[in-house]
Amino acid sequence: MKTFSIMETQHNLSQVLRVVESGLQVGITRRKELVAHIVPVKKTVDQPDFVGRSQKIWGGKGHATSSHLLLDETRGER
Repeated sequence: MKTFSIMETQHNLSQVLRVVESGLQVGITRRKELVAHIVPVKKTVDQPDFVGRSQKIWGGKGHATSSHLLLDETRGER
């Protein structure tokens, strides 16, 4: 883990963030005592299974009309 003092972090935030974005944890120190950690965010995000949910709700039946056609029909001429 790489460490930066509070003053170094304030003056070089973009450099500290580049280190974190590369996947490393960063420690922030005050008077040589560790006071905080900055850790990278997990890049994987669990997405809901929309297809599975729609098949469960509508029993796997497909919709004959796409959403943009339905919207055009509802909005009419503009």
